[in-house]
Amino acid sequence: MAARKSDTPRCEDCYFRKKMLCALDLEDPCVSFRPNRPEGLVPPKQPVLLLRPPRWAEDRPAA
Repeated sequence: MAARKSDTPRCEDCYFRKKMLCALDLEDPCVSFRPNRPEGLVPPKQPVLLLRPPRWAEDRPAA
């Protein structure tokens, strides 16, 4: 199997296109592109949630 020249996604590689769930006729992949993987539909990775200390816990000068 030959490697592709670029790693840019193509509509033909989309999960929705492979499962015939796509109703769009576009040249480039849309924003809902998801790779077609053996494990099925995988949600996109979400950024890590960083928790800040509550505002009331901040050191404030006395009134």
